[in-house]
Amino acid sequence: IYVEKLTPAQVTQPYPIVFVHGQAQTATNWLNKPDGQPGWASYFLDKGYECYLFDQPFRGRSPWQSFSEPLETYSAEHLQRYFTAPERYELWPQASLHTQWPGTGVMRDPIFDSYYASAVPFVSDNVLQQTAMRDAGAALLDRIGRPVILIAHSQGGTMAWLLADQRSNLVHSIVSIEPGGPPFSNAMFGNTSARAYGLTDIPIAYSPPVSDPSTDFSTTILPSNSSILADCIIQADDPPARQLAKLSKIPVLLVTTEASYHAQYDWCTVRFLQQAGVQAEHMQLSEIGIHGNGHMVFLEENSDEVAAVI
Repeated sequence: IYVEKLTPAQVTQPYPIVFVHGQAQTATNWLNKPDGQPGWASYFLDKGYECYLFDQPFRGRSPWQSFSEPLETYSAEHLQRYFTAPERYELWPQASLHTQWPGTGVMRDPIFDSYYASAVPFVSDNVLQQTAMRDAGAALLDRIGRPVILIAHSQGGTMAWLLADQRSNLVHSIVSIEPGGPPFSNAMFGNTSARAYGLTDIPIAYSPPVSDPSTDFSTTILPSNSSILADCIIQADDPPARQLAKLSKIPVLLVTTEASYHAQYDWCTVRFLQQAGVQAEHMQLSEIGIHGNGHMVFLEENSDEVAAVI
């Protein structure tokens, strides 16, 4: 994979940050915002952190492919609906609260067009993508050689679980911004089964071990008792829930914005993590006075305000 290392003039923080971008994105997410303002890489460099940014395998500046599977893309309309202007479509209850995207968030607005120009084709095979990212990411952590903080977004959140599972001794903590979810199912993009291992599509270490996820997990539905939240599929209490043993000693902060579609179901991911023995804290930005953000929070107008609380 292509990796950039950014070093501040004076390193004052003990743990480097490794940024993990999401689907159809690249490491450029973290460098500059589409309105021309500096991104989170600059913010954390100014705070004295070494920063590592990479493009996931098969994408952007990590283009090598050993397969013939066609790549997919997100249309401009898709990004408008779900990322930059959800308030225009109101596809979920919280969408109308979105206010922080700079500009109109739709095609022919120069800020939207700049953002859309940064979106790239991606592999839709989750097993292939996760396997490649697990191996490449583990090699990167080995190269760094000391514990890091993972800041991961969306699909990148799935990759962070896998990296921590593979190299738990080299991950100090995880900040997961609206990670792929919820467990075992899709809540927004079709009510279908997904993430057979709960958080991932490929094996991750449980205790007791999981050899066949279709039969080894005993699950139950946890109702939300709310018209604006999704119900959850989590592990049942009997037999006792399997534990994510390699993640249990790694602190996790899961961040959810006010207006994203993740506002419906990130609570399910937090509950699943806690049930599996992970030290997971849920930061809902609206509950600490930060309002109006959507899924691409680190590109929005108040991105530095959000960075300051994580």
